[in-house]
Amino acid sequence: MAEAITKIKRMEMPEDAGRDQDISEVTSAISNNKEAILKGIDFLGTLNDNGMLDMAHALVKQKETALDNVMREFNKPQYSATLENLSKLFLFLGELNVDELHHFSNKLNNGLAEAHTIDESEKTSYLDLIKALKDPEINRSITMLLQFLRGMGKE
Repeated sequence: MAEAITKIKRMEMPEDAGRDQDISEVTSAISNNKEAILKGIDFLGTLNDNGMLDMAHALVKQKETALDNVMREFNKPQYSATLENLSKLFLFLGELNVDELHHFSNKLNNGLAEAHTIDESEKTSYLDLIKALKDPEINRSITMLLQFLRGMGKE
């Protein structure tokens, strides 16, 4: 029967050969990612010029203190209602039908543009209101407003 292997002799690679292989891998990676590295250097230079690099470095170094200060600010009474409403706002935005809202906002913008061109000294009589109902655009708008109010009043 064969004897159990008790000693394992590992192949040792000379330190210089390992270092040369590492340098070769790094050189290859730099060559393959030249554009990204140059953009990264430019980005770091811009951050440094604006003083943002020092700020980011200090923020990372003192992250516990910075996070503590931010949380202390958020816990103040003047911000608590804003934070509560922020979560409700995100839920509300999820319920909105954006396509219909976009259509309605375009109509609203058109109406505001028309209202901006009116002469403020011009008066409208009851007879003018009745005549305006014959205008298809006004009639369509009033019908849309009535439908909106009807929908808003439903329970």
